[in-house]
Amino acid sequence: MSTYSATASNVTVNSTANDLISITPAANVLIQVIEFTVAGMGTASSASQINLYAVTTVGATGSGALNIANFNPYAPAAGSTAFSGWTTQPVVGFILVPLAVNANGGIYRWVARPGEEITAINAATTGGGAVNKAVSIRASVQNGASYTVSVVWNESPL
Repeated sequence: MSTYSATASNVTVNSTANDLISITPAANVLIQVIEFTVAGMGTASSASQINLYAVTTVGATGSGALNIANFNPYAPAAGSTAFSGWTTQPVVGFILVPLAVNANGGIYRWVARPGEEITAINAATTGGGAVNKAVSIRASVQNGASYTVSVVWNESPL
């Protein structure tokens, strides 16, 4: 299992319908989100809520490809993709992690405890249950302010 991260820097929250970051695993690759961080980049106080969502339908035609950092130089390149936009946005399900944030320089961080990582796999439904196909980060309260958003995940092929 290898560890990767992606960051969207200084993004403006003007919509609750568009992703700030989406992480989509390659086919039959398992990811486990272990950290989600939001930092306010504004100069005035402005409240928002930025959430990590489960994705039920992956977006179509990603845009704004983000660089994926590999924590281990000997590990393979990430099999996942990270985008900051889509022609057709992913369909999000429920909120996995909500972070109430302030644009005026606050840093808000969620770190999974061992065994509580958020799992996603881009595969067909198995065992009659729903599959979290990817993860998306988007706001549920827009405020026109700017934030830097990052996500760290482990990745392993099945």
